[in-house]
Amino acid sequence: MSTSRRVYWLTEAFYPPIVGGQELFAAHLVRSLAARGHEVSVITRQTEPPAAVAEWIGAVHVRRIRPAGIFKGKGWRAVVPIVTYLLRLLGILVREAHRFDVIIVSGAKIMPLIVVPLCRVMGKRCIVRVESFFELHEAVSAESLRSMHRVAGRGIAAIAGEMRRLAIRRADYVIAISAEIRAQLLERGVAEARIQQIPNAVDTEKFHPVTLEEKQQLREKLGLPLARTVFIFSGRLSRAKGLPMLIEAWPELLHSYPDAYLVIVGSGKLSFDDCEDSIRESVRVMQLQSSIKFAGESDRVYEYLQAADLFIFPTEYEGFSLALVEALACALPVVVTAVGAAPDLIQHGRNGFLFPPKDPGAMLAALRAALERRQDWAQIGAAARDSAAPFDLQAIADRYSALCARPIAHS
Repeated sequence: MSTSRRVYWLTEAFYPPIVGGQELFAAHLVRSLAARGHEVSVITRQTEPPAAVAEWIGAVHVRRIRPAGIFKGKGWRAVVPIVTYLLRLLGILVREAHRFDVIIVSGAKIMPLIVVPLCRVMGKRCIVRVESFFELHEAVSAESLRSMHRVAGRGIAAIAGEMRRLAIRRADYVIAISAEIRAQLLERGVAEARIQQIPNAVDTEKFHPVTLEEKQQLREKLGLPLARTVFIFSGRLSRAKGLPMLIEAWPELLHSYPDAYLVIVGSGKLSFDDCEDSIRESVRVMQLQSSIKFAGESDRVYEYLQAADLFIFPTEYEGFSLALVEALACALPVVVTAVGAAPDLIQHGRNGFLFPPKDPGAMLAALRAALERRQDWAQIGAAARDSAAPFDLQAIADRYSALCARPIAHS
């Protein structure tokens, strides 16, 4: 009997046009599922500016439905767009029930509320993939609650949170991308047999270490200094990623290590807490232009990582950081906050350096500790590369493929 399935992948954002770790991972994963014989379709939200309403990306059909824009942090103004989006999605799934066997909901915020019950009514398999720790804690974001009437906002958040908890518990499988998220799911009453701990993944053939000669060639290509110590941050330019703290602390690090040079790869344009303009202004005011470069959004992040010496990621919270694993795969010593999957991945001093979030003093101490171990960077980098091995994209795609093909009996 064939184990291929017709899979609908539902997500808030997708690449292209959005260039982010989660979006790139999803794009690689759905193409890998298609290569394994599954018929995969993606339904996502429209972007601003608008992308194609429908297109084929390789063997994967991608559709984008309105409304577009960012909902998070908008309070009451988000209610009508969210409801409109859910109703349109519901209509598509009902009309096209004969076209899919399995739905994977990438993200546990809103979509499980309608998708899980619908799948159970229609006898379809439903898999919910929890993308971050905070998805389970914020049915309504803290930013939105601040803009809503306190009592009403909390009441809606409580109702939505309970409805979502019940929905997730009824999904056929729930994918936890980290041990932290798995523990939270168990706390919320999700049956252990339904939880599948499957981490995010990177293409370790693309994200790989390079020789010193290749590193120098990449620096020339990317316009990076050849003789300085290059730090790299890659990801969304948002306040929650700790970037304002990093920029504020940078002059103090420069005082001790004047050859330090920071490359910031990414954009804040689709982040509700976009800080790109403010940190660019901070760099200008503090006259740090000679030691900080904004590289912008890029789908060639691996080249910047390969050209760098150290990876810095001061994020305040995280589910499973693809940016971190990409850096590890490129054999970079990493200096990161001990949140999300980082405490499981990083052994302090062996393959990287950890520090607590929102603590600029601890961040500077960790950066100094890394710089004082410069003679060990090759050894630390080799250990970093080894620690990325379990997160190879093809191995993770095999696990998703097997999960889609597995017979599921509703209970």
